[in-house]
Amino acid sequence: MAYEKPITIKEAIAAIEDGEYVLPSIQREFVWDTEQMETLFDSLMRDYPISTFLFWKVKAENVGKFQFYRFLRTYHERDCRHNEKATLSGTKDITGILDGQQRLTSLYVSLKGSYASKLSY
Repeated sequence: MAYEKPITIKEAIAAIEDGEYVLPSIQREFVWDTEQMETLFDSLMRDYPISTFLFWKVKAENVGKFQFYRFLRTYHERDCRHNEKATLSGTKDITGILDGQQRLTSLYVSLKGSYASKLSY
């Protein structure tokens, strides 16, 4: 197993926006609540480790053999909980996220999108 150089949050967000990072169809949907997202940001602000990510490099010629989904940018508990299918050209390599989807989606939604959930009662 090879370890890659660390990436910044900015680089990860840019890769998501550019469609370079996608989610394989085997991934579950986004399930984190606001408390888990807040804990992630708290860990980052305290400079705690947030574990590693598992990336799957998919060559351009193999992209069409699998189904991938885009990251959620806007999460709405009632109206927008599902990821859209990614429309990939197959002309460039992509990276599937096998471990770290909840953390990356939390960062993406928090920094670039929105999150809406139903309050109790």
